[in-house]
This record gives sequence, C-alpha cells and structure tokens, in this order.
Amino acid sequence: MFRSVLFIQYAVILAISFISGVVCFQVFSLDKSMKLISYVDPRVLDLTDVSIWNTIIPLVAWIVLVLFFATHPYLHVLSKFIVAVKITFFGFSSVFLLTQQESLLVYSIWWFPFQLIYCVLLFVLCSVYTTKKMGPNRKHFFSQRLFVTIIVALTIICAGEIVAISYIL
Repeated sequence: MFRSVLFIQYAVILAISFISGVVCFQVFSLDKSMKLISYVDPRVLDLTDVSIWNTIIPLVAWIVLVLFFATHPYLHVLSKFIVAVKITFFGFSSVFLLTQQESLLVYSIWWFPFQLIYCVLLFVLCSVYTTKKMGPNRKHFFSQRLFVTIIVALTIICAGEIVAISYIL
C-alpha cells in the first residue's frame, strides 16, 4: 500500500513539475530562456559540440545534490524538491526543443526519453535513506543495494545517452 501511494505521489510531482516548466517557458522571453538553458544544460542549445563531460557533469551534479538532501536526517524532504526542480527544467527545455523547427527528432530520440528516465531514477534515489520506527525510537537505514542499483542504472542510461548523441544524432 505504501509503495503505491509513493508511486502516485511521485507521478503527481512529475506531472505538476513538468507542466510548471511549460508554463515558465511561456512566461520567459526567448533570449532569457536560452540564457537559463545555457546555465543548466547547454547541450539543449547546441548538440554539435558535445563532449562526454557535458553529459556526465550535469548528471553527477543532480545526483550529488539529491543524495546530499536524501541522506540528511532533517532535510530529506528537500530531495524531492530538487527532483521537482529538475523536472521543471525538463519541461522548460522540452518546450524549447519543440518550438525549434528542426528539433523534433532531437526531442523524441534524445531529450525526452533520457531525461524522463533520469527523473524517475532520481526519485528512486530519494528513497535510499529511510527511517523506520523500531519501538519508541526511529532508526535510519541506508540501502546500499538500492544505491548501487541506481548508480549502475544511471551509468548505463548515461552511456546510452552518449551513444545517442554521438552516433544517432
């Protein structure tokens, strides 16, 4: 029961955050949108000169930020907020790519599937550090198996994204 409620909560956060990104894009002017995108993930603006580090560094930054808040005993709620910010940028950049005439292929092969999987895995990463009530006290548990599984999955997806950018697009 708890996992299904958690799944519904994450799905609602994903939908609202993505729509918020779409609305934010409508509010910003195009030059300000491009400036924001260049700060967060410049690959969206230009895929011709992308190195492996341009793919790895933003992903590692999001992972470290989410992991920092997820493993903190008092600030763990902010880890979901960080993922919501990532999803908002995902929606923001999605609208930018869809408004560009030649970017539909880039959006459908590269941006949407990989960013959606990253966001889902970041949500799962929020669950790595949990608390369980043991009698009158609460105990904190760090799930090493789940952490290793998520890191391996993120590594495989990142390698797939690098292949998609390098050879397909």
